[in-house]
Amino acid sequence: MDKTWTGKDVMLTIGFSLIYFVITMLVMMSGSFTPFTWIFMSAFIGLLAGIPYMYIMAKEQKAGVAILMNLIVGLIYFIAGELSNLVIVTLIASAIFAEVVRKASGYNSFKGNLISYIFFSFGMSGSPIYIWVFREYTIDKAIEEMSAEYAAAMEAMTPVWVLPAMIAATILLALLGGIIGKCALKKQFSKYGVN
Repeated sequence: MDKTWTGKDVMLTIGFSLIYFVITMLVMMSGSFTPFTWIFMSAFIGLLAGIPYMYIMAKEQKAGVAILMNLIVGLIYFIAGELSNLVIVTLIASAIFAEVVRKASGYNSFKGNLISYIFFSFGMSGSPIYIWVFREYTIDKAIEEMSAEYAAAMEAMTPVWVLPAMIAATILLALLGGIIGKCALKKQFSKYGVN
């Protein structure tokens, strides 16, 4: 595969970044109904975004795809005024780890792309991590933006042990999302030489 970027490659990656953004936004918006989906946001994103991630990684076997995707997503959230400091950190870290794994595995390895997807799925985890890092601030913000009942439910659902549960759920559902992607994209994987 050609490792150099073309305008078409950039536009295709931006297009898939927008698909990924829509998935993250829908999951985030579903958190307004119950804090459970907000707390496990990265896990649900990991389950739902496997097909687009696996497709773009098979098609664009070059460095920087995960970084560009999270850059686009972060930029949109920044413009919307929804980008917090912790989300910036997790978007950057998840993209870098995903890229390191992709490079180490040669870009055309399904296992490498799957492991990179696990890291990538933690991109939005900075949002719910606020409840453990800045607990009082997050609860006060939930009271202000949602309701006292929502904030109380969120506080009750987030004892310290839920953080490792969220991490484990993200790993497991990202694995499942990636495997679903592989099953759905057999022809594309064969076409682009992903094994």
